[in-house]
This record gives sequence, structure tokens and C-alpha cells, in this order.
Amino acid sequence: MASIVKKDIEVLSEAFFCYYFAIWLKGKKNTYSPQDWNKITNSQTLSKWVSKMGIGNVVVRVGSDPEFKKRINLIPTFLFEKGWHERLVKQMNEFISGTNFMGTGYSIMRADMIPAMYDPYKVYDEISQKARSAYGFKGKVDKDKWNPSDVWIFSPTSVGVLKKYVSNLTNKILSNDEYKVGYLNAINNKIFHLYQKRQLYPVSLKAPGNAGVKLTQENVRGQTLQKQVSFTQLKYENNNQDAKIGFAVNIYDKVLKRIVKKNYITGNIKTKTVKSGGARLEIEVKGGGARYGSMGTENYQWIINETDDSGIESLNRLRNQHQTLKRKYWGGVSGKEWLGRKEYLKQFKKDPKLFAAEIEPYTQTLYKHLNFGNSWDSVKAESQARTPEEAWLNKTHAGEVGVAVHDIVNKITRDVTVENLFELSASQRFGSGVRPDQLESRKNTVSKELGEDLEKVPLSEAKPIWEACFHIVVK
Repeated sequence: MASIVKKDIEVLSEAFFCYYFAIWLKGKKNTYSPQDWNKITNSQTLSKWVSKMGIGNVVVRVGSDPEFKKRINLIPTFLFEKGWHERLVKQMNEFISGTNFMGTGYSIMRADMIPAMYDPYKVYDEISQKARSAYGFKGKVDKDKWNPSDVWIFSPTSVGVLKKYVSNLTNKILSNDEYKVGYLNAINNKIFHLYQKRQLYPVSLKAPGNAGVKLTQENVRGQTLQKQVSFTQLKYENNNQDAKIGFAVNIYDKVLKRIVKKNYITGNIKTKTVKSGGARLEIEVKGGGARYGSMGTENYQWIINETDDSGIESLNRLRNQHQTLKRKYWGGVSGKEWLGRKEYLKQFKKDPKLFAAEIEPYTQTLYKHLNFGNSWDSVKAESQARTPEEAWLNKTHAGEVGVAVHDIVNKITRDVTVENLFELSASQRFGSGVRPDQLESRKNTVSKELGEDLEKVPLSEAKPIWEACFHIVVK
């Protein structure tokens, strides 16, 4: 059996979704034999098989995909040894039956293979850069946070429409601040409109679970249901290197003005703190189900600071208890870059043992602050880390994130801060501050004890860098 790694599975599952789509679309399901792939060993035999099946016009961009072509020898292992033929059949049966297609004149491809002349991600890259500059945010947000689709299905009509959006990027009117966010919202609306007209299908793929395949639509334009996120608890515990920001998601109906589904999703926003992989935040959903993504330090620093910085102010008061560390570790730490991790990592690389010894009193201050005066017993965390010193690096960073969220004074804006973090990780939108819709939903659902906090929410301007784009999830 050929060796097959995660990246191979990713490329092949996307490419084969395309091939199986073409087979189902063209009505060749009953004449298709998966054993044919045992005879396909190179581009030439692949091209002959595609021609024989009569699906060439649908998958023309798949056959020329260099990432797929260099993995042709792995196909038998992928389909049969790893069991992907059965999964793809389940995916396609559900996808075709749950999605209305108009004729057979579609083309399908992996997102990486969309031609530049009609690539919607090109619009995102250009406009999101302008929007970030307008709001003083310099960091880059991965395009998958705007639209995480793995494959796209185009009609000739949708290709023509998207070509116009890409070509308009050179228009001078887009240098006007008013158009920076508006243009991306315009293409969001257009993509959803094209889907409604059965002309365009952005598809995000998840490995199907034991319960079978399910289709969901994300970021539907004009929907009346809204996800309302609240902070539940902070876990900053002895036996690990992380901090977990607990959250719960309710479904709020904007027409009925009430919550129609409580605790729709529950989970944690966890600090993913490993030296080699940075210090991202990652969503863990309880009970499995949909797997959400992560976000980089620059993204969540900006969101927290720009939504409510009272927790960061609390963090700085704790730092003031350690004046001997201030110049070395926190001299350049402020504003949108309030985390100390960059300097911690720099000193850690120079001398790990010295760093751990110096930072220990501060880490214990963070821990005691969040755990009713109890000290951190680092033994288990040190045994789990690659080195004992790295456990101190990660736990210190995690504590700073924990304090910055947990200590937000106003409980309503703390909920909104967690909601803003969730929305970016879940590919729904990227922005900071309190939006009118966030405030409105809470006016109708907030408990009496939080009424005073609601009244004290500052009327600060929300900073919506972008709204995420419609896509279909196959999971």
C-alpha cells in the first residue's frame, strides 16, 4: 500500500469530488466502475478515461491540476484502502439530490485551480487589503475565512459575471473609502444570487461522519436567523498548557425577536500554543460535529482590543506587579499588539531555562488571578511539552489571552467580543466593536441582571472589515 499523508487526502478528496460530480451530473453513475482507476497511471490514461466517460468539459481544470496529477499513483490507496469510494458515493448522492442543477453545462474545479480572470478570491485579496488599511489593521486574514470552499462549480453565466468583478478591480472608484467594504459585500450578494439562479455553487467539504452526509448553507443573504454567542466560563487549569474560553451559541430569530434554539453549539475557543506553530486560537465544539477553524495572533489581538480593551487594562495592572520584567518583556507591548508572546519567544530562544525562571512569578500571578489565589502546578504540563521550559512559554501566553477576555468589565461587550472571535473562526465575518444587530438581539433577550450592562454599552462605531461569503457545506 502506497504511503498517503494528510495533504494527499485533502487534494484527492477535492479532486475526486469533482470527478464523481461529473459522473453523477452526466448520468454515468450506473456505467462507472471505480476499478477503472487501477488502470489509470498517468495523464495520458486519465485523459482517455475522461474522454470515454464523456465528462471532459466538466472536469477540464481537474485533469490539468498539477497537485492532482502528481498523486495519480496514490488513487487506488485513496479510493479502496482508505475507503473514499464509499464516502464519495454518499457525498454525491446527497449533494445531487439536495441541490438543483439546471442542465449539464457546468465546470467544476478545486479552488486552487480557478483561473485568475474570474477568481473570486482575487477580489477578496484586493478589497480586504483596502478595507484593512481603512480600519488601521495591517494583518492578513486567510481567504478561507472569507469563503472556505474547497471546490467551485461554475456555469458559463457565472464565469461571465465574475470576470466583470475581477476586471473592475482596476477601477479608480475603488480607491474611495466608501467602496472598500461595499464592493466585497456586492460580490457576496452576487455569489448568493448566482446560487439562487443555479449558476454557481461554492462547496466546502468535510469528511462524512458515521451519521451520514449532511448539507448546510452558510452565510445565506437576508436570512432571519442569527447566531448569538455568549461567554460561559474560562478554564485555565493545572494539567495543560492552554486556556479555554467557553462559549455557547443560541439561534435568534430577528422577526420573532426571541431565541428559538438555545445552546445550538457549545464549545471552547482554545489557545493553540506550540512554539513551532505560533499561538493561534482554535475552536473546539463539544460533541464533535462541524469542525471550525483557527485564527492568528494578529487577528484576535485586534478584535479584542478594538471591541473592549478593559480586560487588557486588567492584564497590564497584573504586569505592573512585576516591574523587573517590564523593560525586558513589555517595553514595546501596547495597543493592537498587547500580547507579550513575541518577546517571550525571542528570549526563550536565547536561553530557555533563564526565560522560564524569569517568567515563573508572572505566570503564577496570572494563574492565581484566574484561579482564586491557587498556584499553578506545572508538573503535568511540563511532562506534556517538548521541553519543560516550553510549557511556561505557552502557559504564560494562554494566561494573557484568558485575562484579556475574562476580565472584560461589561458582560455584554464580553459576550460580543467572544462572538466576534467565533465569527472569524467560523468564517462568518471579520470585524470588531459592537454592531447594531448584535446590540438589538441582546436588547430582546438579555436577563434582568445584565440590563444595566446593556445600557452601559458604549455607542462606539463597529468596524466591519468584511462579511463572509455564502457557501454550501458537505459534511
